[in-house]
Amino acid sequence: MVTLKFLGGDNVMQPQGLRSSTDACQSGTRVGTISVEIAQTVETASHKTTMARSLEWLQLSLLLLLFCSCAQSFLQRQTRGNVTRKENGATPDWFLQKLDHFSKKKLTSWTQTFYVNKDFYKPGGPVFLMIEGRRPASMQWINKNYTWITYAKRLGALCFLLEHRFYGSSLPTADLRTPNLRRYLSSRQAVADIAEFRTKVAQEMRLTGNKWVLFGGGYGGSLAVWSKIKHPNLFAAVVSSSAPVQAKADFYEYFDETYKALAAHNRECLKAVKEAYGLVGAMLLLPDYHRKLKFDYKLCEPLTINSEMDQLFILEKIMILPAAVVQSNTRSKTVEGLTREMRIDEFCEKMTNTSMGSPYHRFANVISTMLKNKDGFCLSANYNESRSGFSAASVEMNNYFIGRPWFFQCCTELGYFFTTSLRNHSFSGLPLRYYVKKCADVFGPDININSITRGAMATNRYYDGLKVRGSKIIFANGSYDPWHRLGITKDISKDLRAVFIRGESHCEDMLEPQDTDSAELIQAREKIFQILQKWLRE
Repeated sequence: MVTLKFLGGDNVMQPQGLRSSTDACQSGTRVGTISVEIAQTVETASHKTTMARSLEWLQLSLLLLLFCSCAQSFLQRQTRGNVTRKENGATPDWFLQKLDHFSKKKLTSWTQTFYVNKDFYKPGGPVFLMIEGRRPASMQWINKNYTWITYAKRLGALCFLLEHRFYGSSLPTADLRTPNLRRYLSSRQAVADIAEFRTKVAQEMRLTGNKWVLFGGGYGGSLAVWSKIKHPNLFAAVVSSSAPVQAKADFYEYFDETYKALAAHNRECLKAVKEAYGLVGAMLLLPDYHRKLKFDYKLCEPLTINSEMDQLFILEKIMILPAAVVQSNTRSKTVEGLTREMRIDEFCEKMTNTSMGSPYHRFANVISTMLKNKDGFCLSANYNESRSGFSAASVEMNNYFIGRPWFFQCCTELGYFFTTSLRNHSFSGLPLRYYVKKCADVFGPDININSITRGAMATNRYYDGLKVRGSKIIFANGSYDPWHRLGITKDISKDLRAVFIRGESHCEDMLEPQDTDSAELIQAREKIFQILQKWLRE
C-alpha cells in the first residue's frame, strides 16, 4: 500500500465541517492523506452531503446546463475517522493543491476533490484523468458505464475524476467574493491544477511510467486540450468532447446554429417559433398584457418592466428554451440531476400542432412541458433578484454558487455570451450590451465591453484558439451542438484528429452507450477508441 501525504501551509482551506482540532498536525500543518493500493484496493473515508438547491436555482439551471452538463452535482465530503465507504468501485478523496501557481510567494494550499476507480486497472496500463468543468464532480461519472469507462475496461486503465477549483466542494477560499475570484479563479490556474495533480499523484503512486490520458466535455474538454498544449510531456493523449477551444465574447453563432437546426428539421417549426417570439416581445412593451404573459408562460413573479435589462432578462429566458432543445436533442438517458429537455422532433411537433392554438400558445405549452420535466414550477422573471443571487459571495447562503464562478469566468476570460448580433438573424433582441451590463452589475463597473473583449483575446493568445498545435488530441463534436462553431471539426494533422458526428448533440459521445444510439454515434465512439489505442501503443 502506498500512502500519500500532501502537506499544506497553516491556512489550508478545508471543506465545511472539517475544521476542528483533529485537523491540525505537528507544526501547525494540515495533512491530507490518500491511501491507494494499485493492484488490490482503493479505500478512503467519506460521507455524503448534498447541497440544497432552491427553486430559483432550478429555474436558472436551464441556462447554466447549456455548457456541457455532462456531470451534475453529487457532493462528497470527507469526515473524521477511518471508516471507509465504497460505492461501485469509486472512492472520493482530496488532494492538497497549490492556491496560486503563478505567485513566487509561499502561499497556502487547499483541498481539491477527486475520485478514483481502480476496478479495471491492470499494472502498467494507462491512467485516465477526466477533467470536470463548470459543475461539481459527480461520482456517477466515474461509476457508471459512460464511454470513457468502457474504454478503461478495454485498456485496463486506472480512472481519476478531478473537480475544478471553486466548483462543488473544491473551494480554495472561504467565500466567493470578487477579489478571491480575480486572484484564484481562471482556466490558467485550473490547467496548472491538472498538471500539479498529475505530477504528484504519478510520483507518489508510482505511475510515472504509465501513459496518462485526459478526458473532458465542454469546458472540461477545453481544459484537457489546453493542458496537453501547455504540458505536452505529462500527457500521452487527449479525448475532448464538444470542447470550445476558442474564446469569444459575442457568441452569435450559438443562436445561428439553433436556427439552422430547426430550419433543417421543419421550416414551419422555425416559423412558429419566430412568430411566438415576436408576440412575446411586443407584449413585454405593453403593461396591459403582462398579467397574461405571467399566466401563460409560467413566470414566477408579476412582470415589472422598469428598464431594458428587465425586458431582456425575460427574452433571454424564453429564447434559451429552444436552444436547450437543439443542444440536448438526442440525449436518451439523463445524468444525475439533468433532465433531457425535449427532442427536436417533439418540440417541433408541438410548435406545428395547430390544434393547440396559435404559435404563442403552442410555445406556452412547450414551456409548461419543459418545466414539468425539470420538476420546476415557474420561470424566474425578476432581473434584480437574479442579479442579487449571482452577487452573493457566501457559499452557505448563495443559491447560485455554481453559477457565480462560471459567470465570472465568462465575464473575465471566456465570453460565450449567446447574442443575436448576426445580421438577418432569425432571432432578435439579445445584444452583447445586455451581458456586459449584467457582468458589471454582478462583479463591478470595471468590467466593460473592452475588458471582456481583451480577456477573450488574451485567452486565445495563451492557448492559440482554433490554431491548435501539439499532438495526439481527439476533438469530438456533434453537428446539432451549437458549440461546435468554437471547436475543431476537421482533422488538422494525423495527430490532431476531429470526429464530427452527424445528427448528434452536446457531449453525446461521452454518455452511456444505448441500444437506440445512431449508427453514426456508434461508429464515432469506436473510431475514437481505435485512434486512442493506436496512440497508446506507439
